[in-house]
Amino acid sequence: MKKKIILLLFLIQSIVHSQTFKVNYLNSFLYLSGVGLIDLSNNYYDRKFVDNISENELENLSKTSIPFFDKIAINSYSKKLKKWSDYSVYLTLASSTILVYDDNDFKDNLIVFGEILLTQSAICKWTKTFSRRFRPFVYDEDISQDMKKRRNARHSFYSMHSSTAFAAATFGYYYYQNNYGNNLYMALFLFSSASLTSYLRVKSENHFPSDVIVGAIAGSSISYLICKKQSSNRIKIGLSPSNLKLTFYF
Repeated sequence: MKKKIILLLFLIQSIVHSQTFKVNYLNSFLYLSGVGLIDLSNNYYDRKFVDNISENELENLSKTSIPFFDKIAINSYSKKLKKWSDYSVYLTLASSTILVYDDNDFKDNLIVFGEILLTQSAICKWTKTFSRRFRPFVYDEDISQDMKKRRNARHSFYSMHSSTAFAAATFGYYYYQNNYGNNLYMALFLFSSASLTSYLRVKSENHFPSDVIVGAIAGSSISYLICKKQSSNRIKIGLSPSNLKLTFYF
């Protein structure tokens, strides 16, 4: 009998499924609709309020206006590194999506992820519109005037790539930690991928260090706050061969 009980405990990993997020679908629909509208409206208002960089602005441009801690970003523009920064964002997004896959609660997990990504996107876009900071390549003498004059050249602060990557990494690790506990290797993987994105944005001359640092802080903070807001209060009962765990999530 004792052997049968041990075998049963070994085969059963849990009796009650742990639900990390519990979503109110109506509230989430209203939230996503509202934030989505704010995000999309920026596509119109940014074109209305942000002009292309003028010849006069380029003539009066001086590297002395750049804070000393940001001057490292002035090196050489790289399309290749810019593309790699896109790939590293996709890696973090895909990794977190795979990490939170769950047969029972995947829909709730994706809704929370959607709230995070849309919220950080809207905040970042409007910050860019109001700040209008020149990208590092605008100060690069080897870059063509046509490229410098583009409206997008005013969108340096703060980095959407960095914000998105760290928001995704925070979301993925929050879920992992909630279900499986702390794991240094998982944290290193997710946040190293996000950090690589930030590094490549600076190295490719698309952002200043302060842009990616603020982006990382903003993305991580937004992600964590939404995760906490949507956290489930359900009791988690875990059964394993060695012990029985009972945890209540506040």
